[in-house]
Amino acid sequence: MNSYQHIDQFAFNPASIAPLCDAICIRNGEQRIHDVQIDSRQCSAGSLFFALSGERTDGFAYIESASKLGAAAVVVPSERAAEALHLTTCAVLASDNVLASLHALARSYVSMIPQLTTIGITGSCGKSTTKEAVACITSKLGPTAKTPGNLNSEFGLPLSIFSLDKHSRYGVFEMGIDHVGEMDRMVGILTPSVALLTNIGISHLEKMGSQSIIAREKAKIFHPGLEAGFISRSCNYLPQIQKQAGRQLGRYDISDVQAVDLGLDGWLVTYAGQTFKINAMGRHMLEDVVGAIHVGTYLGASASQIAQALDGFSSMQGRSTVHRSDITIIDDSYNASLDSTRSILTYIQNLTWAGQKKVVLGPMKELGRQSRSAHRAIATLISESSFDRAYLYGQEMAEAASQLRRQGYGKQVSFTENFEELERNVESQKNHGDLFLLKASRSVGMERLIPSLSDHPQRRPA
Repeated sequence: MNSYQHIDQFAFNPASIAPLCDAICIRNGEQRIHDVQIDSRQCSAGSLFFALSGERTDGFAYIESASKLGAAAVVVPSERAAEALHLTTCAVLASDNVLASLHALARSYVSMIPQLTTIGITGSCGKSTTKEAVACITSKLGPTAKTPGNLNSEFGLPLSIFSLDKHSRYGVFEMGIDHVGEMDRMVGILTPSVALLTNIGISHLEKMGSQSIIAREKAKIFHPGLEAGFISRSCNYLPQIQKQAGRQLGRYDISDVQAVDLGLDGWLVTYAGQTFKINAMGRHMLEDVVGAIHVGTYLGASASQIAQALDGFSSMQGRSTVHRSDITIIDDSYNASLDSTRSILTYIQNLTWAGQKKVVLGPMKELGRQSRSAHRAIATLISESSFDRAYLYGQEMAEAASQLRRQGYGKQVSFTENFEELERNVESQKNHGDLFLLKASRSVGMERLIPSLSDHPQRRPA
């Protein structure tokens, strides 16, 4: 059972939940529904398992496993319902479209909480930090649920919605998209009362085709029934998005607050006469927090409540998380785009630091035809920097390594496609007082370097 889900509060059984899924219960069961799963390995007693068909796997192949793990019911394609009756002992719900049934259940679930105000957050970077900051503020106003982890796609959003309970007053949800049409479906699942768009970058360009299309698709979060929408003034596609929204959007940037940069310790922020400290380094993090402040103010939070909510605010693990020991590590390995990589490299370049600054950079994924130029741009950033050493990893970073060689970059740069070799290089060349940045797309798992970096660095020669 997923501890973040609260669907068990409504005491559904297979027969009562079937209409909410736009499905037909062809074999009933008395077991109560405790949680919703799309991964059979996560099933336990009382799970409702949706046998989704994906690019790599067919969920129907796992219904028997889900049943053996204690699932209360499985949702299967109507044309395979008879087969499901033979493969399982649990209840069986038949659906013309299993994914649409998952969406229908999430939509029905939201409608059962009439006092709820929902906040949807999208953008190429900064969604999670903004979501966390908004949730901190709304928690001062009433019971709040939020996206757990990174469940922000048309598969993850429904699961996130089940984190709401009967008493939730606010729901703060990321709405991330990576292909055309996905936001239409997500707004069909969750029609947010308030929406915020952080920025438009080149993440997911491989599937989208162009930044203009990315902007068009993400801007669909500003649906016709929206109460209020917010967008960063720094968004390059603001005029296009403003026109598409068809309503005035609230705009924000870091100039809306007074802020003192404390380096790796974050920011000292003053807003409406209230001062508080956030433990989130970098201008990009500060801007995300400012966006959250605007949303909170709209929802009725006082400056005092906002300050109390955000005092000590920290970004989520892997988003510029600072690990301090003899070596200081900035773990920004949760994800990487050209914009976010440029931002963090520029910040570290300008940071006063007594020891050496070293950067470990992995590939930026899903950039399509702009992948090569984006990785070449990283090479330019490195060549113009004062970093003492750069470690480049992964096939895509070969482009950056080649560019640096062509530029005759004289500083210490290494490149490998082998993670074990990268780990050996980094570990053998670490010294007391070093500052290491780890940055790559999430699938790379660059945070795997943290244990070896944290363990017994060498002394730098006097």
